[in-house]
Amino acid sequence: MRTALSILLAVLAGLLAALSLVGARAEALVHTPEPLQRIAGPMSEDPALREALPAELAEVVGDQLPEGLPGFLESSVTGLVQGAAGGLVTDERFPAAWAETVEQTRTDWAGRMDRLAGRGTTPASDPGAQAGTVHLQTGPLLDLGIDRLAASVSGLPGGETVSQTLRDGLDGAAADSPVRSVDLSVPDPETVDPDAVAWAVDNLYRWPWLAGTAAVLVLLALMVAPRRRKGTPLVAAGITVLAAGAVARWALGRMAPAADLDGIARAAAGSLLDGVRDYAMPDTLLLIVGGGVVAALGLMVALVSGLRADR
Repeated sequence: MRTALSILLAVLAGLLAALSLVGARAEALVHTPEPLQRIAGPMSEDPALREALPAELAEVVGDQLPEGLPGFLESSVTGLVQGAAGGLVTDERFPAAWAETVEQTRTDWAGRMDRLAGRGTTPASDPGAQAGTVHLQTGPLLDLGIDRLAASVSGLPGGETVSQTLRDGLDGAAADSPVRSVDLSVPDPETVDPDAVAWAVDNLYRWPWLAGTAAVLVLLALMVAPRRRKGTPLVAAGITVLAAGAVARWALGRMAPAADLDGIARAAAGSLLDGVRDYAMPDTLLLIVGGGVVAALGLMVALVSGLRADR
């Protein structure tokens, strides 16, 4: 009975230890800018995203062109819009605009989680505020595109009016509207309940309590275990942590963009998931190796205890 209880306590300790590590990494990712910048920074170099981004932004800006433009001016502006968008990713201001896009995306998603957890209000102008998915905030990139376009049309009759009208239209669009935001469907709402995601994010700050509880449970397991089986709870805890790392590694490897995405949303979602995978994979290896070390230590303790019992 004491052996079974010690194993149960050790398994719980292993699970809590794994969850505390996941919680610590996730809290840093959601609530501090540096981890997401490291993850999403290389996204701007993704060939698929660099190919999809100019076309998407050109389409958005083109849709905002004022109605009733003279034919010659409309055709000229349309060509300039495409040119301004096409050279966006090579503009020297693009890295700064992308960094701001990433940070706005993080703060927007954190705000969504607060609202889903019931700790924030939903603006009437934000119809998608209850969505639990990450929305790429393209506002800084659009602003850069408009700056490039304004420089291009400054010499055309009415060019300054056109660029100002476009800027006013983009500034007046809701932050969650398709004009300034692209829903990446991450996490995939078809497989992950947004309310469950919000609950998890709302409780990330508890990870130190999980770590402390895990340490207490390990000590209790060692105290409860019979003298000759002190190594058993260590083996159980180590195997649990190792298994948690292996399962997490398997789950990360299966992450893929939602099936119904296309264009920039699919390219950005795929690149983001690749970045998250690269961010989390070392931690899964840490769990696997750490669990293996603890299990091996338990086996050594069990071996020593057995030898002493034989004597």
